[in-house]
Amino acid sequence: MTGAALADGQTVHDALAVPTAEEAVRQNEIWTLKRKLAEEIAPELRRHYETEIVPCHVAEHGAPPADRRVIASLMAPDPRMRLFSALRRRSQEQMWDLVLTSASRQLDRLLDLAAGASAAPGSLDLDPALEIPRYLRAVDIHCMPTGYYREFAPDDVTAGALYDRGVYVYAGGQLGGLNDDKGWSVIRGYLDRHRPEWTPARILDMGCSVGHSTIPYTLRYPAAEVHAIDVAAPMLRYARARAAALGAPVHFAQRDATATGYPDASFDLVVSHILLHETSVKAVQQVLSESYRLLRPGGLMIHAEYPPFDTMDPFAQFLVEWDTTNNNEPFWSKVRTLDLVAMAATAGFDPATVHRELIPTGRRLTTGQSGGTSGGGRMQVLAASR
Repeated sequence: MTGAALADGQTVHDALAVPTAEEAVRQNEIWTLKRKLAEEIAPELRRHYETEIVPCHVAEHGAPPADRRVIASLMAPDPRMRLFSALRRRSQEQMWDLVLTSASRQLDRLLDLAAGASAAPGSLDLDPALEIPRYLRAVDIHCMPTGYYREFAPDDVTAGALYDRGVYVYAGGQLGGLNDDKGWSVIRGYLDRHRPEWTPARILDMGCSVGHSTIPYTLRYPAAEVHAIDVAAPMLRYARARAAALGAPVHFAQRDATATGYPDASFDLVVSHILLHETSVKAVQQVLSESYRLLRPGGLMIHAEYPPFDTMDPFAQFLVEWDTTNNNEPFWSKVRTLDLVAMAATAGFDPATVHRELIPTGRRLTTGQSGGTSGGGRMQVLAASR
């Protein structure tokens, strides 16, 4: 069950790696630094670019920089940019180190909790033979030291515990006390507007990690059978323990979203939340094709991602692209250039049913605050009907 919130606002539940007072202070120092970089230093970099870099480029070339790549070449040697970049990278690494200290200290308790979760509603189905995709093996996404899938003890949950607390610190609490902003964003910002009376019977959340975005569907559609898949066993074990602690009956399974193994026409609603940017062009197409195969007639596919580059000015694109090369996000930029609407049509969806929409995040809808750290309070939704 949920309890009181930490001083920084994160909701306490039995599976959370709760920091000590000293650990919390150090974690919140990183939170403060990240917020300062995003809200004060980044705007100052833009001002410097517009007032000093652009005029020099115009004087030499007769036009402003053409795109984000040219901007990157101009900004890379700038001392302000170099300091900004160094602080961002170091804050990311230190954040994970600090949260890992909390999680490691409580690992025995968390392992016991995960082992006891089997009695709770829902289920967990692991496949030790499942191959981890190369795009996850190649780098530690987000610089997270465990990666999503590595295990350091029998039946390990370290990666999940690290992710649950780390995401909250990383986003500065903007994803809500349970880090569930993106699930609620899709529900309130899209489903409740377009299908307010709809009651899907079976729901699948692809790439669920620890179930942050999954649990809102159990609350919005309490009669539905909710399934959630991921390739990473430590994430799923933790997700199961977390869902049990929150009283959510979710059926978790270790499966690849590109080829889930579920029968044809198994689900009424197939969703994902910022999954696509962790994959590859080939995998995105496969995920869309698998979504089409899994949907029943009248079913709906929704994949939520960060806004594409065509909704941003070149300098904003340049700042976003920093994560591609500096935060171990190889596909972070490429996915923002894909024509997802055309790819959905290639997957089999009737083009007349496919559309892309920008929706406000759940935090913005309910509190007026700008949610998230990379979308300016918006998410891109790719939706299509079967």
